[in-house]
Amino acid sequence: LFLTAAGEVWVCGSNKFGELGIGKTTEHEDKPKAITSTLGSKVVDIGAGVEFSMIVTEEGSVLSCGHPEFGTLGHGSDGKYIISTGREGFREMATPTQIPTWHTSDIKGKDFLGAATDPPTIKRVFCGNKHTLCVDEEGGLWSWGYNGYGRLGLNDPHDRKRPCKVDFFSGPHAIKNFDLVAAGGATSAAVDGIGQLYTWGQIKKVGESQVRPWIAQDLSGWRIRSISFGNESFAIAADSNKEPRRPWVEGCVSVPHVITWGGGKYGELGYGPSKKSSANPDIVVSLTETVVQQVQAGMGHTLYLLGPDADASKFPEYEPSADKPAAAAGKGTKRGAGGEAKGGPAKKKKK
Repeated sequence: LFLTAAGEVWVCGSNKFGELGIGKTTEHEDKPKAITSTLGSKVVDIGAGVEFSMIVTEEGSVLSCGHPEFGTLGHGSDGKYIISTGREGFREMATPTQIPTWHTSDIKGKDFLGAATDPPTIKRVFCGNKHTLCVDEEGGLWSWGYNGYGRLGLNDPHDRKRPCKVDFFSGPHAIKNFDLVAAGGATSAAVDGIGQLYTWGQIKKVGESQVRPWIAQDLSGWRIRSISFGNESFAIAADSNKEPRRPWVEGCVSVPHVITWGGGKYGELGYGPSKKSSANPDIVVSLTETVVQQVQAGMGHTLYLLGPDADASKFPEYEPSADKPAAAAGKGTKRGAGGEAKGGPAKKKKK
């Protein structure tokens, strides 16, 4: 999904479950295609999960499309139906449709939903693999979808098929900076109005998960400027106080850092060749004192957007190797003449 400065949405890629919002005319769109005309409103934010998409309009409404399993679309259903004995299917939603009903959370209520509330005015949306977080104009947080490891932050393990209010983020904990929220593979996070980072879900591979917002003690005393959670990796751009063992406060001499942790099978944590993973938050030394405006953690990679005054020349420049033509089938290759597998042609079955 792409969002232009004019509030237009363009889409491309897989549309197997209607996640592009262009109907089911094709399972794959090779080139970006505009869908704004079907929305009827200017768009201010977008989000994409594994098989679903979210769109926020300037009026503060949320529209969703794609695969409904676990209630990811927020319309009150997982879309499941019986095809035949032992076979199930899902009714995908191939055009963006507004989420009509928002709730409080109640573990004793039907589908674990409490009372319906007036629809909030949503400002930002963040999609994990199978769950969604939204921030409203008052700094409140809402969540729905798959709740494995407690990633919804609702203090229980149950999925939600409609948006539910995360009660913790209200009053002094209401979110002030709407950008400082993250939805990862099985984890969520937000910085409250006091500036403290809270995380929930599967923070570490080993140990218990958290089903409600839990203070991130290792990152207390830092001013967080950007946060992003990938599938198994976590990245934060933050400032520390230059004076040792002192928390960051307004007016202090700041030292910019990037902090990462989690799995680093593909080097996505940025530590270099000597260290790949970290169970606890650790500093990316090569980016210390470099102002990183934004971090983005993806599936096996991390991106850093440097500030306009940052010296990018001190970093190595990546030069992708030229594409090599595929080896011709024949002698000297793993496939024999005519492209048959090594070892000769397969035997024909007898009639």
